[in-house]
Amino acid sequence: MMADLDQWLDAARSGPSDERLAQMDAAVIRGIVRHRDRTTARRSLMLAGLLAVGIGWAGSLVPGARAQAAPLPIGTSEYAPSRLLGQ
Repeated sequence: MMADLDQWLDAARSGPSDERLAQMDAAVIRGIVRHRDRTTARRSLMLAGLLAVGIGWAGSLVPGARAQAAPLPIGTSEYAPSRLLGQ
């Protein structure tokens, strides 16, 4: 039984190797880099979300200025065509 196993291993060792095995290192490294990039992007997105929530929360605690209506009635802007043309 062990002799059979030794013969099979010797036959596998002496035979030509698969060319895909030579490319395996590069594929593994590409997968690791892709995973690291996704993890970095996910962490950055979470940090941006937490920062936005924190700024929103802090902004809701600080009282703002009261809203006031514009002194001009609606429709009479300084940039209206009638004012720009001098009419």
